[in-house]
Amino acid sequence: MTEQFANGYALLIGVDENYVDGWALPDMAKDVEALKAVLAHPQRCAYPEDNVRTITGQDATRQGILDGLEWLQEQIQADTSGNATAIVYYTGHGWCQGQSVPSEFYLIPYDVREGKIRSRALRATDFAEAVGELKPRRLLVVLDCCHAGGMGVKGLPLPAGYIEAAIAPSLLMEGEKSVGPGAKGLETLALGSGRAVLSSSTGEQSSYIRQDRKMSIFTYHLIEALTGHAQPQEGATEVLVSDVMGHVWRRVPRSARVLGVEQVPDFQVSGNFPVALLLGGKGLSKGQPAPDPLETLIATTPRPVYQATLMGNGAIAQGEGAVAAGAGGVAIGGSVQGSVIVTGDGTGAPSGLSPGLAKGRRKEKGQIGRFGFES
Repeated sequence: MTEQFANGYALLIGVDENYVDGWALPDMAKDVEALKAVLAHPQRCAYPEDNVRTITGQDATRQGILDGLEWLQEQIQADTSGNATAIVYYTGHGWCQGQSVPSEFYLIPYDVREGKIRSRALRATDFAEAVGELKPRRLLVVLDCCHAGGMGVKGLPLPAGYIEAAIAPSLLMEGEKSVGPGAKGLETLALGSGRAVLSSSTGEQSSYIRQDRKMSIFTYHLIEALTGHAQPQEGATEVLVSDVMGHVWRRVPRSARVLGVEQVPDFQVSGNFPVALLLGGKGLSKGQPAPDPLETLIATTPRPVYQATLMGNGAIAQGEGAVAAGAGGVAIGGSVQGSVIVTGDGTGAPSGLSPGLAKGRRKEKGQIGRFGFES
């Protein structure tokens, strides 16, 4: 049986569309899709698929984001193990009203209108308050903001008085004794519980996308860390938050320099804790290379496999691309659980079957197929 990170929950928010077309960030949906694939895959992070929720497109409204956080809180409260781990990931615009003192930061959801920033946007302090109410044993918040320069957005200019800006991780660490980038002994922090906030860039730096436009460089290196590229301790079967923080902080600036730009992640962390299984809990053996983080992942839920017992003179084939040959053959494209199918002489066909498929010889009385139907 495949091991699961059973008490892991994740809310992934990508504001790829916007009511104001010039503010749309279509590539952000790719980041959410790629991160979900890694989190929910049984041979990667192994989160149960139902424990990972995504919010994108026109669902990524201010209320939609708050509803998503409420869903996450319900999952955590329903987890009676006392061992829940939660990830909140946001990718989209982050704006700062530079004229206010202190500066007011906003996340910009789908339904923001021109001239309606204060009433339509999600204040970072309100977002932080909702996140603070989650209270899992372990919490990782990931913010990939400040995309205007990095994504080549050339639409409408920002409203007067607003600038693209990263949200400081400290805003979501209220009440936590934490350390940030460059802290020595990050991996030796108390293991088992805590809170961590990781931002894709610092201050007014932009968050850039890879040249192949498959995802942002920040999310790419985040996925790298989750797939074993963060040089975990030999024999490790879990990915630690210190693995993620250290890897992203080192690798993102290198990738940005290749593009001729500057991007330095920022983070605050109050404890060291597992955030996922490492390669489905198998870990990496000595000398084994970590898999390609962009490797195409197969669906987490296998297709149903249907079988039929061949009896009498008829053959029954069920499933996608099914073919039944011979006298009385029947091909069925969908589920027939509990149905009764009788092959006849062409005078009529059961509901859903063509006369040609129904034509054939009637099965001898009492000959029942594996699904409990007659043919």
